[in-house]
Amino acid sequence: MALAAARVYEPAVDVTNLLLLFAGGILAGMINVLAGGAGFMTFPLLIATGLSEMQANAANFVALIPANIVGTAVYRKELAEVRQHLVTRLVLAAVGGVAGSLLFVWLGAESFKLAIPWLLLFATLSFGLGPLIKSWLERHQSFDAARWLWLSFLLEFLVYLYGGYFGLGMGIILLAIHSIFSHMTIHHAQALRNATIALMTLISIVVFAGSGIVPWIPSLAMMAGAVVGGYGMAKIARRLPQAVVRNTILGWSVMLTAYAFWRYH
Repeated sequence: MALAAARVYEPAVDVTNLLLLFAGGILAGMINVLAGGAGFMTFPLLIATGLSEMQANAANFVALIPANIVGTAVYRKELAEVRQHLVTRLVLAAVGGVAGSLLFVWLGAESFKLAIPWLLLFATLSFGLGPLIKSWLERHQSFDAARWLWLSFLLEFLVYLYGGYFGLGMGIILLAIHSIFSHMTIHHAQALRNATIALMTLISIVVFAGSGIVPWIPSLAMMAGAVVGGYGMAKIARRLPQAVVRNTILGWSVMLTAYAFWRYH
């Protein structure tokens, strides 16, 4: 029943909304290059253009997938250097992504609406605490990560499960896990994050598409903007302080989380 209910209408194509989504995609692509967390901006924007919460979540997956694919290509050298457990992590990403996406479809719109505030709170805390976690980790380099590799895999699987269902903030959580349970550099961690999230996202898109909940035209309009913004950000990135961008995203995510609790509870 939940699966059938998930087959919502394809929203009417409105040129103004498509231009707005394209512009939002450009900004999202720029934000992802600078600091990550663009989903906090694109999710409410998609809803504002007339999509349901479930459609907006599915569209977010489609719109922001280029960032991870490009990131995987950029970090291909670093990815080759951490290939020891790469296959295991890709399997975890695939299985977790499938399971999370199927839960999203099967549980339906009402369950997702109830979960949105808590998912946003979890994502906001993960995004906000990222620098503090990193600072704490830098003071505890004697941690023997090899003994706890199994726990790292378990936590990573749970993150991919969460990512297949919602996805916001999962990149920050993965970076924290890699920092805790390994001595890899941030570039190696970025390589793993991009590769596994790209695979998980592609699988989730297939599940969502098969369930009929992906609004393709709005999704592709925002995706096109994200590609343009991400590509063009290289020339601007040096002029904008990352801390300012990151704090702006964090402030927006806090307001969005507070609004979600007010609206859905």
